[in-house]
Amino acid sequence: MKSKVNILVRRIFVIKDFQHLWMLGKAIEIVLAKTEIRPQLSVLGKIDNGNISLKKMKADYGKVFKSQLNRILKAKSDFGVFANTEFGILFIAGNLAPLFLNDIYGKPLGTMSAGPYGILRGLGITEEKVNHYLKLLKDGHYLLIVRDYPQHLKMIQEQLETLR
Repeated sequence: MKSKVNILVRRIFVIKDFQHLWMLGKAIEIVLAKTEIRPQLSVLGKIDNGNISLKKMKADYGKVFKSQLNRILKAKSDFGVFANTEFGILFIAGNLAPLFLNDIYGKPLGTMSAGPYGILRGLGITEEKVNHYLKLLKDGHYLLIVRDYPQHLKMIQEQLETLR
């Protein structure tokens, strides 16, 4: 009888905020250029919608935003737009999109008032950091969420700090 050894390699997350979409694009270029194994990237952001309905936002801006983010992320990625009572209309692109758009009683998880908070806390991000980044999200910043192996994340974090 052979015994099976399971080796668990934990991947963890880093979040970085950017006030402008062009800064986010530059950060993603830097992250992808310096790593041999592609990290999992997601972008969470607020869409300033004025008085446009969510349905119209998805129809008119969803396709444009999706193609723009696919270009920035350098890959075809999952994308969704949803309304959150605390933050307004948000979009999620990348590997975490299915989590934010997961159907709970007929609504995406991200639409629930504690949805974004609970999702980020569930990823292992500290309460203090989650509150900080959600405040920035509310103020219109884009959140780049990077998932990778711990030894790679330290290097990625250092590279992202040079952008400030």
